Amino acid sequence: MIESIINEWLADCAELPNVELNTFANNVAQDDEVVQALYLMLEERSKYSQLVETVCNQLFDFYRSREVQLQRFSLQFLPTLIYIYLNAVAHGDIKNCRTIETLLLGVYNLELVDKDGQPKAVSFRLPSLAMMSIYHEPSSLAPASLTESAVRRFEECNTKLVSWGPLKHVESLNAQNRLKVMTALLFVFNQHIGFLKKSAMEPFCKVASKLVTQGFMKPGHHQRTSYGSDSSFVPRLLPRIPVSSQFLLEFLHAIYFAMYNNCWYIASQAVEDIHNRACYETYPEVMLVTNAIRNSSSSGPAGQPSDGPIGLSFTSLTSTATILKSMITNASFRTKKLPDDIPIQQEQQQQQQPNEKISKAEKHAKAE
Repeated sequence: MIESIINEWLADCAELPNVELNTFANNVAQDDEVVQALYLMLEERSKYSQLVETVCNQLFDFYRSREVQLQRFSLQFLPTLIYIYLNAVAHGDIKNCRTIETLLLGVYNLELVDKDGQPKAVSFRLPSLAMMSIYHEPSSLAPASLTESAVRRFEECNTKLVSWGPLKHVESLNAQNRLKVMTALLFVFNQHIGFLKKSAMEPFCKVASKLVTQGFMKPGHHQRTSYGSDSSFVPRLLPRIPVSSQFLLEFLHAIYFAMYNNCWYIASQAVEDIHNRACYETYPEVMLVTNAIRNSSSSGPAGQPSDGPIGLSFTSLTSTATILKSMITNASFRTKKLPDDIPIQQEQQQQQQPNEKISKAEKHAKAE
């Protein structure tokens, strides 16, 4: 069934003219049956070894076509392909994974240059408190005096750019550049994550958990320590996949997005797995991010109508707060004019007379 669906899809791709490329890109992005078949084929790649090579070639053709929808269609399988390749490297079975290696290397080299063939660099400017953001309004902050030093600090803050790239061209993957290339590919994946289908988030979280937990004992699973009998057989653990701090940070970027896009529980488990791996590897940057995600999501899935795709409540900055009728303000306290003549003295005398009679009776009783 899987093979027939994929072969039919490959036949449609082979007969596709360049004129209908845009229409085909929109249709293939909505074909959930083909997407699920490709995921299942990659999970059982040993069974469909020849089909994997053909599919990888087709995905690379999609990506170098420069059609945005076709590129995003190929990008949704990128984390799964990264795990397959790194797992094959850890097992020493890289010879049977040359097609996937070529695909990953080709996508990486295509991202080095823009449409004009110039080196590509992605940069953004760090915001300051004087600039409006989704976290604060400048009007709510105390006005600062525009001294010469304050203006200089403001200009220095806005001139600092965070940039990614340009990267170096890579001809072959080795132990030195392998994780750098995989990190760059995840960065490209995260740039398009808001446009990918929500169905791609669940396989991504599963891949993240498998990648960081492979080769470690599961909680509650204990190995036997006695030897000399067949019953003391200890199953061999799978080899661990090497990771880096930047590589895990790129995973966390997409996992946090998945938490608020129909993958709360599986994404939360992926965060816990990455946190445990970061503690094992002693990566302080990753532990800082995982602890921040765990603390911000400790109350459980929000699911509020005002929540955005990253768990933030977006409200209009120009909207005014509505005043309830039951709200107490300064206008609620109204002055009331008291009457001109108040018989205060008469009431005090009437209150004092019974008290005096009681005190005289007590003295007479004590004398007796």
